[in-house]
Formats: sequence, C-alpha cells, structure tokens
Amino acid sequence: MKKTIQKIALLITFTFSMLNVTAQDRNVAWVHGLDGNASSWQHYNQIFDNERNLNSLRTTYNTENGITNSANQVINSMNTRYGNNTNGANNPQNLGIGHSMGGLMLRDTDRITANGTKKFGGYITVTSPNYGAPISNSLIDGSVENAAENACNKLVDGPAAQLFSLPWGIVSNLATNVLCDKFIDNDLVQGLQGSPITNNDLRVGSPTINAINNYDTNLPRISIWAEENSPVHWRMISSSIYGNDTQFVNTVNTARGVYNGFYVYNTSLAVVTGVFGFWNPFVWGATALYGYRATQWKKGRNWIDDSENIWSSLIKTTKLEPQTYWSYEFIPCPYWVPNPGPNCGYRGWKQRTRYVSVNYPSDGLLPQYTQELQDIPVGNRYKVNGANHLEVRNMTTDGNGVDETYEEFIKIFNRPDWFSTN
Repeated sequence: MKKTIQKIALLITFTFSMLNVTAQDRNVAWVHGLDGNASSWQHYNQIFDNERNLNSLRTTYNTENGITNSANQVINSMNTRYGNNTNGANNPQNLGIGHSMGGLMLRDTDRITANGTKKFGGYITVTSPNYGAPISNSLIDGSVENAAENACNKLVDGPAAQLFSLPWGIVSNLATNVLCDKFIDNDLVQGLQGSPITNNDLRVGSPTINAINNYDTNLPRISIWAEENSPVHWRMISSSIYGNDTQFVNTVNTARGVYNGFYVYNTSLAVVTGVFGFWNPFVWGATALYGYRATQWKKGRNWIDDSENIWSSLIKTTKLEPQTYWSYEFIPCPYWVPNPGPNCGYRGWKQRTRYVSVNYPSDGLLPQYTQELQDIPVGNRYKVNGANHLEVRNMTTDGNGVDETYEEFIKIFNRPDWFSTN
C-alpha cells in the first residue's frame, strides 16, 4: 500500500513537472499599443493561460518615446520575466501578440535583435499600422484640425440660430459635448495629437516604419485585421468612452433626430408664414427668419449624415492603386529605331497601367491595407468581423453573444504548425 501511494505521488509530481515544462516552453508576451496598458490584453490572456497552459507576460510600456524605445522595453521585460537564456527570454518557441503599435514593437524587436538573442520565434500583429497610421499624416498636415473646425461650425449654427427659444442645456450639449468634442477629442486621436511618436514614427513613410518593412525576417508571422460595422467612427468612439460600440451611436442618432426635427419644424413655419404673407406682407419677415433657422439646422443634420465619409477621408480608407490592363490599339513604328519589329504599324494588344480608386474597410482607425502584412501568405491573415480598433481586444462587449476575436485565436492556436498551442 505504501509503495502504491509513493508511485501515485511520483506520477502526480511527474505530471505537474511536464505541465510546467510545457508552459515554460510556450512563453507568450501580450503587448499593448499606444492607447493601452497592462490590462489591455487581460481578457484573452486569462482565457488562454487557462485553456492552453500558457506562461504569459503582460506589462505596461511607455510608448511615448517611439517604437524602437518601446521595443527595447519589450526586450528588457522578456529578460526580466523569463531570464536571459536559451530556455527563457531567447526561447525560439516564445510567441509575441501585439495590438496596434504593439505589433510594430514586436516587429522592431525582431529587427534589432541578432540571431541567438531573439526574444520571439514568431508573432501575431493585431490591428497594427504595419505600413503607418494614415490618421497621423492627417494630424500633421492639419486635415484633422480643419475637419474639427468645420464640424463645430456646422453643429453650432442650428442651436445658435434658435438661441433665444432653446434651453441653454440643449444648446451646450448639441453644440459642444455630444458631437463636436467627441468627433475629434476622443482618447485615440488625443493620444496621437501632438505626440512625438505621431510625427516621428507612426506616420506613413516615417523612417522607423520604412526600416521595419525593409527588414527581411524569416520568423513565422500572422496578422489579424478587423472590420467595424457602420458607422465605424461613432462605434469606435463609443468603445473608447463606454466600453461598448452602441451607446454613443444611440446618442448620435438622438442628436440627429433633434437636428432634423428643428429643421422640419422651422421649414414648416416658413411655409405657413409664407402663405399668410400674401395677406399680410409683414409676416414675410418671420418667413425669412424661419427659413434661415431651417438652413442652419440642416447644415448640422447633413454633417452628421456625412461624418463617416469625413472620418474615412482622415484615416484614408480610399487610395489610388495601379491597375494593369490590355488595350487593342494602333502600335506606331518609332522612326528612330532601325528595326522596330513586325508588330508596329498595325493594331494589336498593348499593356497599359491606370490608377483606380480603391475603398478599403477599416476598424474605425486603421484601413485594412495597413493592418494586413502583405509579405505573408494569405492563409496567415485573419479577420475579425464587426470589431473596431479598441473592441478587438475584448469582443464580449458587443453584446451579440459571440467572441469573434477568441474564435480567430482558436483557429491560429489549432494550426498544425509553429503557432500550435495544443
């Protein structure tokens, strides 16, 4: 009996030892982005530590000093957490998962470390600006500031025209707090506004972005990109303010109803007074006033209706791309060429290039074309539907009963290759 108990104890000890070895062989660093902190990845970190026996690292990085500086912080945190040896921080089985700028930090960590000292054997970028964040360029060239000024002007005109017949609270809320401020003064844009990383690193074409993309790596890589449902901008801002992507959308719809209601109300009064003006011309003065008020409220309503297109122009979801095509045309013979060949002087097929406007989906902040790594197989690109830039870190907040990000991680972790965590 005593020997049996000893055998059972040894078996239990051996089992837990093997589990520990498995965990140590699969260290995972969950890296947040510019807007995040150590809690950003908490939802999926806890799920997969339990389900897959991962040995995870989550910490807060100071991202204000640039991508490379932040990448060095990742290196130091890996060394501190796992030990600077081949079985710890330099283990080729280590996996990095980076959201937004965190994905760039992982890619830069790969770039600035030599073989034998690399902290990751592979990584996953999640809604990362792999080729730069176009919103940063819009901030630098003043487009965001101009859009904000235009938004505030149009939103304030209606309440200002109705000023003496509206409660002050309604004027304040409609013109300032609800829409005008939140369109630009949300956490994401304010995190970029005036930040040195916006001017130096995150903009499209920055030296750091170019250096990362010019580095030829052989590490296994996956990119996860997200597509938010319309209206993408209000949903993203709603996630930033309330932690869900619907509450602020409802607020905007209510505000739109108020603007449209006052537009219809004043238009109706303009029509009625206009009719009575045929009997009493003095009433036409009221017609002019009501007509003026109607046009002012209409400007705000139309801006709300068009705000998603305005936002899309700031994050540059549309861009010109070259397209090759064949054209059946006359091929002239160049007189300066001694033997121009048999094809000239006749009609024939000739390849041409034109530029076409291509519209890309977005996560409310970044277009698909910068979220997706282009130099990896198509099978290594995963999509989270109905997610915005913040929400993708915890898709249980959308209230539809489905965790779409979790499902994509499961697909990745069940792969029969390096990314397997089975």
